Amino acid sequence: MASSSYPSTSTCHRESRQPPTRLGVLGVGELAESLLVALARGCLRDGRSRHDLEFHLSPRNDVRSHRLGWRFGAVRHASNVAVCEASLCVLVGVRPQQLEALAMELRESRALSKDHHLMVMAAGVSLANLQRWFAPARVVRVMTGLAVSEGQSALTLYPEDPLTRDLLSPAVRQVIAFEEEAAFEASMLAVCVNAWQLAQQQALLDWFQTVPGITGPQARQLLMTQMRDALALMEAHPDTPPGELASRIGTPGTWTARGLEQLGGKDGAHHRWQQVLDGLRSELN
Repeated sequence: MASSSYPSTSTCHRESRQPPTRLGVLGVGELAESLLVALARGCLRDGRSRHDLEFHLSPRNDVRSHRLGWRFGAVRHASNVAVCEASLCVLVGVRPQQLEALAMELRESRALSKDHHLMVMAAGVSLANLQRWFAPARVVRVMTGLAVSEGQSALTLYPEDPLTRDLLSPAVRQVIAFEEEAAFEASMLAVCVNAWQLAQQQALLDWFQTVPGITGPQARQLLMTQMRDALALMEAHPDTPPGELASRIGTPGTWTARGLEQLGGKDGAHHRWQQVLDGLRSELN
């Protein structure tokens, strides 16, 4: 394995346990902004003052930086190097193809030390490469989805790391750590499923709106209720496979059962989803 988990007694952790917590952000894109919004809200929900959490942002993306500054008092710096000088805990949200160039910039400026703790949000870039590029800083990989700003998302982590868990857990409903990097990579596809399900709901919404007498808002409420019902069943029966729950609802002779039969099988929609996941996983690996 390329790395082991890091102890929670680092300088970065001591910094994060003394107000204000200073979190640097390199690459203030939509995902990073969503995570920061969730983190700020989560810390307030946990009873911490807004001033206990301090964001230090890289210079690009003026709109997002100014918005975070206005909402949460985020500090916008003139360079990536300045962010690392201000913060030992750093969230890296640049595009995967930009990571090596960013690392070279920081390395040439000697901006990173062994006390820096980097949490990188990027698919398809191995931890071994990240550790080599950003040495001597400590590096872990994290991922979540844009819906994190709503406070119901999970954050995936590789490898397990107490500091990252402690720092980012207020932003999410659950932190899921993986022992194998291949499993972490595959878990990122669950974030993709979020968008696919929304697109599927749109297709269903379009169909229901073709039925005379059903308005768009009514169709939307119907579908949202069904999604909540399905989630409630899964949460209420954690040891029961979702397929078994579906079969209990779709008893023989019902319309539900007829739909399950048509959607299942080798040529059904369920198998097609698995094929898409297989194809994308092969690209990640």
